[in-house]
Amino acid sequence: MDLKVPYANVTDKKQAYEAAKKLVPEALAKFGVKADVKPSDTTTTLSAKGSGFEVHISFTDTEAQVKLDLGFLLKPLKGKVLEALERQIKKVV
Repeated sequence: MDLKVPYANVTDKKQAYEAAKKLVPEALAKFGVKADVKPSDTTTTLSAKGSGFEVHISFTDTEAQVKLDLGFLLKPLKGKVLEALERQIKKVV
């Protein structure tokens, strides 16, 4: 995992998942990124794939775990992208 965000505003993974499911498309639109977001209610995971990147967010009992894969040209920006993701996720979980 590239990033772990402990829950502060919610008490379990279902609440965190539902909140993030609404947040992710809004956050992507805010950043002007087009991506195909696929939520999975059974595994409480979110996946988003776009041009040059892929992100997976898994929700455990205590935290959200983020895995980010960037294309070659975007790799130098990984730290900045993870910081932005962490800020957005912390708002809801």
